[in-house]
Amino acid sequence: MNLVDWFRGMVASRLGEELLDPKINERPSSRALKRVLLVCLRCIDMDASKRTKMSQIVRMLEADDLPFRKVSISLLYVEVKSSIEL
Repeated sequence: MNLVDWFRGMVASRLGEELLDPKINERPSSRALKRVLLVCLRCIDMDASKRTKMSQIVRMLEADDLPFRKVSISLLYVEVKSSIEL
């Protein structure tokens, strides 16, 4: 199994918290974790033309009002599951 497939599987199984480094003392909020997972998913999209540029990724991680901030975990699950099945 490659790293991308493993990551997608973890997110699809709603095991995003298990992706965190156990040595990190301060756990991120669920909102912050969801934001990072969504950004990661955009970086590994199967369609290379849909992948976000690194400069945009940096802005997304720094922005206070991300366009996908209100996306629910359910939608994240559907999005990952769809991309895995492709």
